Amino acid sequence: MAGVSGGRGVLWAWLLLLVAIPSMSIWGRPLLGAWRSLMSIEWLALMMFLVTLAAVVAGVFWVRRNGGGYRTGLLLSAWVIPLFLLLPLTLPVVEERLHFLLFGGLGFFSMLLFPPLVAVAVAVLGSGLDELLQWKLPDRVGDWRDVGFNVAAALGGVVTAWLGQRR
Repeated sequence: MAGVSGGRGVLWAWLLLLVAIPSMSIWGRPLLGAWRSLMSIEWLALMMFLVTLAAVVAGVFWVRRNGGGYRTGLLLSAWVIPLFLLLPLTLPVVEERLHFLLFGGLGFFSMLLFPPLVAVAVAVLGSGLDELLQWKLPDRVGDWRDVGFNVAAALGGVVTAWLGQRR
């Protein structure tokens, strides 16, 4: 693995996402039903937003700490905030917002573990395979729109990590 930045924690986060993504495709509906029985859809949306906000803030600070500098941090904020925070807010189905968190993380951690071309391939392939899995499941529907969201988020995560690795 190409220069693991962060060591085992990065590997474990990446592996967790590799398990979480198909798990959400398979068991996401019952899990969402359980969450909805505990809280309103508004609170669920707020919780997803806050977790994503925390991930975005951590990513921007990570880039700045790893040599990205002030200008890179501003540039990163200029497109990361719209992609990961504002675009998901426009989605009418709250659970669709999870795509940005999961696939953004997959792209980010893939870039920290693998050479750039491999990281992009893993992120894009994972984005498509998740929807292919949903297409095969009896109670789910694979959707090209979701593939687009997955790929955009995954590439956003790749670029964020790439900016943080530049020196």
